[in-house]
Amino acid sequence: MSGSVCNDNSGSDCLGCKTSLMASFLPMFFSSECRDSFVSEDTCCDNFASVQDFSSLVVDSLGDLPGEQSFSVVQFATTAQLVSGLSSGARTRAALAGLDYTGGLTNHREAIRKCQGTFSFEDGRKKVIVLITDGVSSEPEIDPAGVALEAARAAKSDGTLIIPVFISPNNDWEALSFMKGLSSDDKVFDVTDFGSLSSLQDKLVDQVSCS
Repeated sequence: MSGSVCNDNSGSDCLGCKTSLMASFLPMFFSSECRDSFVSEDTCCDNFASVQDFSSLVVDSLGDLPGEQSFSVVQFATTAQLVSGLSSGARTRAALAGLDYTGGLTNHREAIRKCQGTFSFEDGRKKVIVLITDGVSSEPEIDPAGVALEAARAAKSDGTLIIPVFISPNNDWEALSFMKGLSSDDKVFDVTDFGSLSSLQDKLVDQVSCS
């Protein structure tokens, strides 16, 4: 998921969700423009929790398909990091539940590259990247969209299926066009709010199983 999911389209990089020691003792004197009420500082906002829940649901559903599956988790913002390498559905769900919100911007190039690096290309199994994001690429500074599309083309040429899941409150058609460029088949699973992500679960599983 991209680092901007908690900024409510404010443009903030949301690096202030983690509180200092003093703020933890005197929370009434400190605030974060990205922090939702009744949400832990590790989660920061309800949007982040929705992405975690949706990701776990997808792992659950894909795990029910016939054949052997394994999953990895990559968290991306200004950069990307491997959270969990290829492993079972149960371990992957535990990794998702333990994610901390990092804040930051949106680097699709590094997200795709890091995901692609988790795959073994010797086992003959289908390779799928489900890219969950709420905006276009903003990192690196020079041509972020162009280098993201280049990374997507490289992954697709190696036989990887890329499925973007796009949360677009403003129905931004230019952004949707960019997501189609990342997609393997010009198809994008899009919703207008984070709470609607669960409505995509069955469609996404069908897309993976039929491709």
